[in-house]
Amino acid sequence: MENPIDMNSSLSYTDPGAALGKAFLKIGQAVMGMIAAGCGYLAYLASEGLFSDWNVQLDEDLIWLLPELTTDQWITYFFIGLALKCIFWLGILAWIERKI
Repeated sequence: MENPIDMNSSLSYTDPGAALGKAFLKIGQAVMGMIAAGCGYLAYLASEGLFSDWNVQLDEDLIWLLPELTTDQWITYFFIGLALKCIFWLGILAWIERKI
């Protein structure tokens, strides 16, 4: 005798932990994207000379490594590196989301 009520066709049994994990990953992706965009914008502003009035003291080890760079270029490269790091972690979060 066949059961007249088929529960599997009308209800969806999804893991609430997976849904919560995906929600946190989406929030993390949004935050990383905003930080990367902000760092990219700050790198652009530094390349345009917005931070030229800042009196930044660099470590002598860094100056010895690349002596020809100005303070604006150091700030630009710092923000570019930070933006690339955020983009890298954004990719990691997207990869983890696909695995869930």
